[in-house]
Amino acid sequence: MRQSVIDLFKNTVIFNYSLPHGSVEKSIYTTIDNDFCYSSKDDTKLAEVIYNTLIDYAFNENEITGDLDELQTEAIVTRMRIEEEDRDKTQEKYGFFGEVLFNLFLRICFNTTPIIAKGYFYDKLKPEEPKGYDSFHLIQTEKGVSLWFGEVKFHQTYNSALKSVFAKIEEVISDDYLRDNLLTLLPRKNDLNTQNTTIGNIIQSLRKQPKITIISLKSQFNLKLVYPVFIICNSAKDYDNTISSIIGEIKSEYSGKSLNIGIDYDLFFILMPISNVKQTKLQVLQWIKSKQPLTLL
Repeated sequence: MRQSVIDLFKNTVIFNYSLPHGSVEKSIYTTIDNDFCYSSKDDTKLAEVIYNTLIDYAFNENEITGDLDELQTEAIVTRMRIEEEDRDKTQEKYGFFGEVLFNLFLRICFNTTPIIAKGYFYDKLKPEEPKGYDSFHLIQTEKGVSLWFGEVKFHQTYNSALKSVFAKIEEVISDDYLRDNLLTLLPRKNDLNTQNTTIGNIIQSLRKQPKITIISLKSQFNLKLVYPVFIICNSAKDYDNTISSIIGEIKSEYSGKSLNIGIDYDLFFILMPISNVKQTKLQVLQWIKSKQPLTLL
């Protein structure tokens, strides 16, 4: 990743604290020691981060060469849903805003490696948001491979974001959903961003046995699912109150979900209340429409 991207991200995004913090516990669904709470120094700077890293979302690392402004245009036209005829309210709901940030958070804050850029999953002939997990990253350890397949919600209210997360959480933390998402990598096997031998071997196993069970894959490759849930929303009152309210609502409104999957998994939350979600997205869209030159090279 370009050093200019890392520097802008680190100069814009602030790590505030991890949960538990004071009287606020981690979420009832978090399986690791902590949830993680971030903020942004400035919404315009956050919009700048998103706009300047569309190409990092749309393309694999080895493709980011040459004239980056030209690559930016290609990304916008061919690798993500940005339709001029869509109404403003529809454009504000595009998924790429959050997925672009999610990609950066995982790579910079958690040291993951993308398996493939999400831009590969957009089909220009079917102008709709790509289905499936919002990230396809991994971390290789001596013990095996951790698949960082998570989701992001970039909503104006945390209530809306949580409702969207928990409407499908039992589906996404399941054997069938994980296998189906792994199967989507098969047609793109020549476009993978990583030379990780385990991923290559998993792809080969899936080609031979598309209906192989997740338990079988676990026994062969010692797989683990890591499922970060990234929520970006407006601060309801103040920052600390918003964090506390998010955790409280998860407990009061969404307890009792049954998560059942045949491999070990870790689930945790990344929480980022900001000042104005709508204005941040509108600023990115304005720069896209005006073809603002990139500031990061």
